[in-house]
Amino acid sequence: MHRFWALLKILLINYFGISIFQMKTSKNRKPYFKKIGLVLLIIVALAPTIALYVKLLVQGFDALAPLGQEGAILTLGIVLVSFIVFLFGIFYIINFFYFADDAQSLLALPLSGYQVLGARFSVVLVNEYLSALPFLLPPLLVYGIKSGASVLYWLYALLGFALVPLLPLGLATIPTVIIMRFANLSRRKDLLKILGGLVVIVLAVGYQFLFQKSGPNAMDTAYLQHLLTDRSGLMNLMSRVFPSTRYLGLALINADQLSGLVNLLVFAGLSLLVVALAWLTGDKLYFKGLVGSTETTVKRKKLSEADYRRAGKGLPPLLSYWAKEMRLLFRTPTYFINSVMTNLLVPVLLTIPFFIQGRNQETTMPWEKLLSEPRGQTIIMAIIVGGIVFIIGSNAVTATSISREGRELYVSKYIPLSYRKQILAKLLSGYLLGMSGAVLMIIAARVLMPLDNYLIAMLAGVSLVAVIPVIEAGLLIDLYNPKLNWENEQQAFKQNFNVIFSMLLAILLGGGIIYIVIRYIHTPVQAALFMLLGFGLAALFLYYFLMTWGVRRCHELEG
Repeated sequence: MHRFWALLKILLINYFGISIFQMKTSKNRKPYFKKIGLVLLIIVALAPTIALYVKLLVQGFDALAPLGQEGAILTLGIVLVSFIVFLFGIFYIINFFYFADDAQSLLALPLSGYQVLGARFSVVLVNEYLSALPFLLPPLLVYGIKSGASVLYWLYALLGFALVPLLPLGLATIPTVIIMRFANLSRRKDLLKILGGLVVIVLAVGYQFLFQKSGPNAMDTAYLQHLLTDRSGLMNLMSRVFPSTRYLGLALINADQLSGLVNLLVFAGLSLLVVALAWLTGDKLYFKGLVGSTETTVKRKKLSEADYRRAGKGLPPLLSYWAKEMRLLFRTPTYFINSVMTNLLVPVLLTIPFFIQGRNQETTMPWEKLLSEPRGQTIIMAIIVGGIVFIIGSNAVTATSISREGRELYVSKYIPLSYRKQILAKLLSGYLLGMSGAVLMIIAARVLMPLDNYLIAMLAGVSLVAVIPVIEAGLLIDLYNPKLNWENEQQAFKQNFNVIFSMLLAILLGGGIIYIVIRYIHTPVQAALFMLLGFGLAALFLYYFLMTWGVRRCHELEG
């Protein structure tokens, strides 16, 4: 075990960049205060969102307490964290287990498979704890404070927080290790990671489809009545996504009873069993799948005279740089999964539950009455635009465009292309991918709702402008504080605060404009004109800032 702990310590230091940070701050305290400032800024920026989340939990507790179902808010947080850990855990495991720069060097060390896999698993687990904190901590605190919970509850809550990510992360590890061993695709690592990401999306969508299809109609009056009269009805409904989470929910609400301890032990046993199976699988298969995982294949082709002529033509400089950006996004699995696929994933996952429920002829969807009057149409249009803005802000195409250059940023200083045109090329790539997400969102809305053609036309027109300030803000953020020192592409996203800031700015910008629309504007035409004006002015201001301060910042940056 001494070797395991030593390896874990080294991996944690390397993964979170602790040594580099200590080296920089030993001579200059500026990076230290800058890091503290960024953390405080993130806390301040997230505070309104977390406050809204807590407010909804408090209201949910007050509404469910008379029915004896206040424990549903606990299950909500547990299931949400489990799903997030499982969905993104596969991506992180593939990258960190097999394609990190230090993966091959560990083969020569006197370590067993379970020690290496276990240490890497633990690093990913620490990362998942940080991700789970804002989702799981609020419901635990709200339930404990509102219910006047005992000391045992708080002890169980602490243990439960430590146990929640184990089972979904273990479930993500087992198939990944098996596929990497037997698929024999390690020499095609880029193709493997892209296909793996697509498979995860298909599985997530398919699982959600089956979950919604197999369950009763949530809009059915009789089912809702049964759901609300059964004391564990809501908990059972939510835990169907991850059945094991039900045991932790029961353990927390029955903390003062023997059944609470029994349920906690059952949940802990299931979680540790899955982790043990994952480590056992890794002990047998991990090293065999790791061998050759950093190698790639090269196609050799004898070029003809036509090939030479075609290669010599080329594209205009601006388009050539844009094509380079697009190739980087589509050919690098991490960038493809985190940026490109986000545009596809969010609209599809948002559509499926309502689409399945809407197929029931007896079901009345909540927006049908809204669309029958201009005021309701205005609200629906504002909500759709808000969803589009959120998708664009979360795909982080421009918010990581400088960080993706990494240590090779110096190349941009030597190529015969001005910084203005380089910035325009990065904006163009973000705009095209952002518009693809907007189009999918509008298509999803049209599938769900009987939108008139003029509403679709106004949505498309507003989207053409709403995309621009979001991508400009993301690029400005990345210019101000790019993450250029990373060991693998995943760190350019996962450990990059700019992604969070881009998402928050998109929420603030879009949320502010949409709030005004919903609160003060009553017709779709007026709403469209106001949003065009608001997003357009923001786009002009940010563009001017990019072409002035942004260009100066490009001169200052060093790779």
